[in-house]
Amino acid sequence: MLVRLNVSGVRMWQEAFLVLVILALLAWALFSGGGTFRTRRIKAEINGLREELAKMRSINEALRDRLDSEQDEKARSLVDICELARDLEILRSATAGSTTCQRELAEKYDIQPSPELIDRILATKPKIDPATKKKLAHELLVGGVGRVILRGLDAGGSIERAAGNAGVPVVIARDQVKRLRVLGYLNDRLKPTERGREALA
Repeated sequence: MLVRLNVSGVRMWQEAFLVLVILALLAWALFSGGGTFRTRRIKAEINGLREELAKMRSINEALRDRLDSEQDEKARSLVDICELARDLEILRSATAGSTTCQRELAEKYDIQPSPELIDRILATKPKIDPATKKKLAHELLVGGVGRVILRGLDAGGSIERAAGNAGVPVVIARDQVKRLRVLGYLNDRLKPTERGREALA
């Protein structure tokens, strides 16, 4: 009876030892092999993130260069518009009788105030949209009062009536009519030309 108990006890210890060995092997397989797999997976993820980061940096640099280029282009456009507006204002003053402005325009463009001078001034800024240039010219050279006078004369009214509609003295309206004729907005019969109708549109 004692021998049987000893044998069964030994077997139990053997089985327990085998279980421990198996558990140890499993632990080693899971933590050692699994750890290696996990490390490789993390390294692969890190490499993938590095590649994505490099792509993002490349895209950011391209966008930054593009934005800088667009900002430079906008700045140049703004300078062109300001220079164009300046020359149109000088032309407006020249038609109002400023000899200084007349001389400045003659030196720069070698032509007296006229429709041709307007076209030459606008042609100096080819990068500005043509419609924008014309609108700017009409606004500076005709203005709100000039448009009211153009409409009044186009309707068959007199300069006096057009002056009343515009709310300005007749003498100012006559000066405005003179400027509009010199610049090609009115013809000799005091009717709007094609340029004048563009200003009214």
